[in-house]
Amino acid sequence: MERQIDAQWHKEASYAHFLCSIPGNGIKTMEKMYNLYGILGGYEGVYFSIKEALQNESRVLSEKIGINSRQKASLESWMLEKDVKKEYEKLLYNKIWCIPKYLKGYPDKLKYIYNPPNALYVKGYLPGNSRPVVGVIGARNCSPYGEMMAKEMGRALAKAGIQVISGMARGVDGISQRSALMAGGAVFGVLGCGVDICYPEENLDIYQKMISQKRSGIISEYIPGTEPAPGLFPVRNRIISGLADTIVVVESREKSGTYITVMNALEQGKDVYVIPGRIGDPLSFGCNRLIAQGANVIYDIKQFVSDILGSAGGEQNNEIAKESVGCQGKDRGVLLSDEEKCVYAGLDIQYCPAEEILARTVPQLAFSQGLVILSTLECKGLADSQGGFYRIRT
Repeated sequence: MERQIDAQWHKEASYAHFLCSIPGNGIKTMEKMYNLYGILGGYEGVYFSIKEALQNESRVLSEKIGINSRQKASLESWMLEKDVKKEYEKLLYNKIWCIPKYLKGYPDKLKYIYNPPNALYVKGYLPGNSRPVVGVIGARNCSPYGEMMAKEMGRALAKAGIQVISGMARGVDGISQRSALMAGGAVFGVLGCGVDICYPEENLDIYQKMISQKRSGIISEYIPGTEPAPGLFPVRNRIISGLADTIVVVESREKSGTYITVMNALEQGKDVYVIPGRIGDPLSFGCNRLIAQGANVIYDIKQFVSDILGSAGGEQNNEIAKESVGCQGKDRGVLLSDEEKCVYAGLDIQYCPAEEILARTVPQLAFSQGLVILSTLECKGLADSQGGFYRIRT
């Protein structure tokens, strides 16, 4: 994401998050709302236009957006009970970014897929644009051979500076991601729940590394607090394939979530590669069928990695892209507002509570406004945070 992130961006993101959080506000409803009110006024314009329509009992909500009486009641209740700034403050405090579809930072790769998410919630980073992204997917109950191939694939990609993305599920997904993390790679997990929830719990070590290791991150289209549910996981697969440049299938049964991801990838025009398996093995049936249907075969992992780097323009350097929603790198040349300069000057090399820093530097500002400044300094590469504590980046 660009360094020009500022208070206006945060303001728009706060209204977008509020609107995305309204129960029943799905992709189609949000799209209609934005097309009707947001083209000129942005997400803030959508919010106040909806609020005015509710107060005036306007029929536009039912006639042009399709909101029925029950949805309208839910909308009115949400507008009355929730506060935009407080809801957004919760995100910032928990180091969660809301990246709305119509703001800078939303990945171009997702803008044209089927049903682009209203927003992405990110804990950490999004994949950068300067290096390839490979999705490694496969069976949850993989064989020892599948486990070995997933480990080798994750390690080889990471060492080549290729970003790895998957669903953090048990089996091939988690194994490849754990291996890539151990090799120091940039690794991303797309969840079928909120980014503040680790699922499955057995992959807690992967989750914690992805939110703490530079250049990695956890991603979801679901608002924080959303519990995992069976229907949410197949839907999130379009985001995995959407953010990936190439999909690799290690092991797959005849009918599985892996096949859904592959179909999404093909619809999106992505290359699909398959590691072949043994004939007659149920865990290899899906892979072998994909080969019969024309998928690319991986016969040598080193050659595959070389081909991926070559298709990306031949860049052989190992610097993984730093573009992301989080920190943009240690660049002291960025422009700061007067208030940002005050807060930055008050940072120490030791972690200090956000409340203490803001009370010393910008006591005239509300705490939520101060949190925006601290988050902006982190985005610009000038601060680090840990929970509700901040320090200067050295």
